Amino acid sequence: MVKNAKESLSEVKNILVDAGYTGENFATQIKVTIGATVEQRNIKMGDVFSMSMESSKDNKDRNEQFLMQVAAWLVDNTSLTFDQIAQCCKLSLEKVQDIADEEIEVEKYDPIISEIITEKEIDNCKKNPNRVPNLIIKNMKKRAKTISFLAFASTARRRDKPNAIYYLVKKFPILNNNVIAKLVGTTNYTVEQVRDRSHHNILNIKPQDPVLLGLCSQENLEAEVEKAKVEEEKKQRLKNINNSY
Repeated sequence: MVKNAKESLSEVKNILVDAGYTGENFATQIKVTIGATVEQRNIKMGDVFSMSMESSKDNKDRNEQFLMQVAAWLVDNTSLTFDQIAQCCKLSLEKVQDIADEEIEVEKYDPIISEIITEKEIDNCKKNPNRVPNLIIKNMKKRAKTISFLAFASTARRRDKPNAIYYLVKKFPILNNNVIAKLVGTTNYTVEQVRDRSHHNILNIKPQDPVLLGLCSQENLEAEVEKAKVEEEKKQRLKNINNSY
């Protein structure tokens, strides 16, 4: 029986059994087959209920964190509305807004590469703002086990990033949104808001060097600026060639 269920039990590390149980052969088989240990304990019905509730809460928290990572990716890499993303990821609209504004700092998780959603589904939803993207649940359950935990960014850090973005936009207009987002550790959405001055705190944003703020190194900044200059020169040469014909 254990061998038949080996794949579904692969995440199990410890099995609790009532202290009245004395099946040494069972314990050995469990250890050999799935690598888990069997622990004997006096278990009351109340303990079983408590453990079940705790496990259920952990799973719910983990699933929500995973969906927040998916939402962060959708915010930064698609033109879906916040309402579409919120409904798709079973999150409140306020939480999606907080992710976009970096009130909540969360690692982005690409749902397309992990086959949780298809590009076709996203494209269809872009064309119809009333359509909610459908996630592939069976694939989502597999991926949710491997997520990293999110964290709430400090007030100082949230304030510093828009200032750093503003500095880069003004001093190095040659840098595109993707590059600035990578240097500062933010989202394309936030960069675009600062660039077009639609950021909710735009009146209080002051340019500050991201190197001095500790958000990126001088070496990385100079390298990105140099790359951008080379690309700009290539575009200019191609433009001159085309104009000469």
